[in-house]
Amino acid sequence: MDRVIIIGTGVFGLSTVDHILRRSPTTLLTIISQPSRLAPSDDFSKIVRVDYPTSERMTEALKTQEQWNNSNFSKFQHRIGRIIIFEPDDTPTLEKINKAREEHGLERRQPSDSTLMRDTFGKTVTPEHLTYVLAPDDSIVDWKACMCDARERAKKACTDNGGIFYESGVATIVKDGAQIVALILEDGERIETKGAQIVLAVGPWLAQVLAASGITLPPNGRTPVATGLFSYAVQLNDEQVELFRNKPMVTHGGKGRTHSLYYIFLVSNSLLTRYASRTEARFRDGVTETQDPIIARHPDFQNLVCAAGGSFNRAKDLPTIGSIVTDVLSGQYVSDRYSWEPETRYSHRDHSHLVAKGDFATMEEEAQQDGQNSATDHFSLAVI
Repeated sequence: MDRVIIIGTGVFGLSTVDHILRRSPTTLLTIISQPSRLAPSDDFSKIVRVDYPTSERMTEALKTQEQWNNSNFSKFQHRIGRIIIFEPDDTPTLEKINKAREEHGLERRQPSDSTLMRDTFGKTVTPEHLTYVLAPDDSIVDWKACMCDARERAKKACTDNGGIFYESGVATIVKDGAQIVALILEDGERIETKGAQIVLAVGPWLAQVLAASGITLPPNGRTPVATGLFSYAVQLNDEQVELFRNKPMVTHGGKGRTHSLYYIFLVSNSLLTRYASRTEARFRDGVTETQDPIIARHPDFQNLVCAAGGSFNRAKDLPTIGSIVTDVLSGQYVSDRYSWEPETRYSHRDHSHLVAKGDFATMEEEAQQDGQNSATDHFSLAVI
């Protein structure tokens, strides 16, 4: 790897920088960075967990958790645990998780009733028909600080090695035969790419960049669909801050807007703020059919690697996902799940109720309506 151009400084791009320099410290890097407040990598916090219903994904998560615990990333992590609330029809998912845990020599997660919530938070309104599970080893990450640190490290590593760090976006990719020969930035600058390998890691904008360049998109199901989610801020008073300090996080595997917000009431037992009347943040990510990212060479261009499709589930892999991208760059074996067109038809999803609806144009249309309608009217591009 003599020269690599990385387009995008989200999770995939930044992790790739780290892993390229570990394996090949003399690689000349060019980084093109245009962070967006809509990108999932610019969220406020992220959860690190290992519980997944498939053994292969759990193996990856365990390796990632080890890196969060023992590397430079550990200073951004707070291991406070998590309570997961399962709907009655989600108990098979819990059983799959426990089966995978047993395969890895881990103890089963023990289902509990609403007593777990009352013992943790005191008086709460907790429906008896739900299942409550404590995962004490889960942690929350101070994500904004973590990403700022990772971007600064990438920028320094790039410039120290004689490379160039561009603070711009890529408008189009120029092709000639089976090679990508240049990149046109949004400010009009042209970057020649002869002899370089290119990593296109632009998250939910992958399809947009490829389409604008007249480049074939991945097959149906493998093209990351730009999907929007909304994040709401909850105002806590001093008493509530003390109540939740060092307490576990709470997440709910519900389906739809009502259920995804409901757990806040379960925890607080009071209306903390009129948060449903406005959004604090909007985020996009590229969601694939199986929620496995695409990390593969483009079949039409020898020097173009596509790395996207985090499906709101790969931020935690910041310390490790770049290793897979670097394997592709080096011509090493990568799991079929990440390929351009997998040989096996997979049916699993890490988020079983996350279903992308619409397309990028639909998301742009929704975004343009912001301010004309209430925030609750925009909750249409993802079902959780």
